[in-house]
Amino acid sequence: MAIAVLLAGTVSCAGPAVRRAAGPPPGLAVPGNTTPEGFKRVGGAANGVMVSVPDDWTVLDLANDDLERGLAGAGLSGTALGEARKSLRALAANSAVWASDRESARQSAKRFATNLNGFCRPERAVPAGRLIEAARKRLRGLGAAVTEAGEMPLGPGTAVRIVYMFPTGGLRVHGTQFYVPGDGRMCIVTLSTDQQDRQPLFDRIGRTIRLI
Repeated sequence: MAIAVLLAGTVSCAGPAVRRAAGPPPGLAVPGNTTPEGFKRVGGAANGVMVSVPDDWTVLDLANDDLERGLAGAGLSGTALGEARKSLRALAANSAVWASDRESARQSAKRFATNLNGFCRPERAVPAGRLIEAARKRLRGLGAAVTEAGEMPLGPGTAVRIVYMFPTGGLRVHGTQFYVPGDGRMCIVTLSTDQQDRQPLFDRIGRTIRLI
């Protein structure tokens, strides 16, 4: 999860930007936000972003929920629990959402739980190409390799999708980030796993992202 925090800062500059997916006025339904069967929503107005995750994932709204109580239900322990607590405290400052697949931690040799975090921060419009290059540079600095990067349609606008892999603590972590621009903000949803078959699920989750 720490990699998401490091990648949160993007370069603002002039030029054609990613089309913004503006959120609706408070109290109105989010257009196109159909939660797939077997999924549930996490996030809302306090977070600025909403996304759907599988029903059996543990979810935590860092704008409203108790962090320790949420971690207690995530099935983490030892080093993994300590790292999650540290990362979530940093994300709480941005009223982030977090979700974790408890069962995946049991299947991982290092007890790494497949997880999601999402948050928004003030940000001027960023050209998609420059955003991608900035992310590539930051990932390289962390010893990660980007395998896919480009724009994708999302709701009424577009988002930037970046897929990468990086070694850490004896694991090969596979990550996918979705950068979704809004009015004066950038919302970033990051999914991470040490399993190699989760990309279809990550992309399905990504298509449910909506700004509030």
